[in-house]
Amino acid sequence: MNNKIYCSSGVMIGRVNGYNYKIFTEAAKEIEADGFELMMVHAYYSNLARICAEIEKKDINIEVVHAEKDIGGLLPQGDPLLARKALTDFEINCRVASFLGAKKLVFHLWSAPDSDRLFEKNLGFLPELLSIAGRHSVELLIENVPCSAKDPFTHLSRIEELYPSVRFIYDTRFGAFHEQTERFLSSPWLENGRIAHMHFSDFIGPAHDFKALRPIPHLTFGVVGFDSIMPVISEKYHSSITLESPEIHPDGTNVEKLNADLNYIRKWVCKQ
Repeated sequence: MNNKIYCSSGVMIGRVNGYNYKIFTEAAKEIEADGFELMMVHAYYSNLARICAEIEKKDINIEVVHAEKDIGGLLPQGDPLLARKALTDFEINCRVASFLGAKKLVFHLWSAPDSDRLFEKNLGFLPELLSIAGRHSVELLIENVPCSAKDPFTHLSRIEELYPSVRFIYDTRFGAFHEQTERFLSSPWLENGRIAHMHFSDFIGPAHDFKALRPIPHLTFGVVGFDSIMPVISEKYHSSITLESPEIHPDGTNVEKLNADLNYIRKWVCKQ
């Protein structure tokens, strides 16, 4: 079975180019992917109508939306105004996903490095988050975000216990950060559909060092060990994968490097 290979808009857009969405919309036609994952950032909120119109005009296929990363960190702080803002922003993200036709919404239920210390409070918001996503016909997928109190596998196992229908996204960089690559890839989640999406990027190491999460190297240039794990993923996993190895430059991106990573993924996991 063929896996779908997507490219994140976030590999082209960032602080150094002022979150200029046109870098993505102009480069998209040259990217050799089955579709795209739109990375939401707060800088877009005042310009969402124009951004969505441009994506539609250029007929860019958005399959996944990555919700703004800071939302989960605002939820457990004990401030009702912050929590309401977070839920309002989350609904905006869901509305964008629905408008663009994306069926999956990637979500950081907690934020690195500290908010998993309040994990139970984060968890208390999950029913409302699921309800909001459901109203917009998008599936909320929870990512294995780095932790400082416990670890992603423990938290996701707790979610599985309480919410059996909730599915996850596995990020290879975060898996390597916590030395949980083998644990995730040998779990039933890979084959039973619990892991419904993946993010691919490499990690420079060492493990558990938050300063080592960046810079993000291209595939096979870090410690994830893609040549070792790709046969396992190819055999057991049959869903979607998004490239998250960045090529962000002040005046554009490097399409050739992005396509090289996408083609590396394709040669392993797009087999009949």
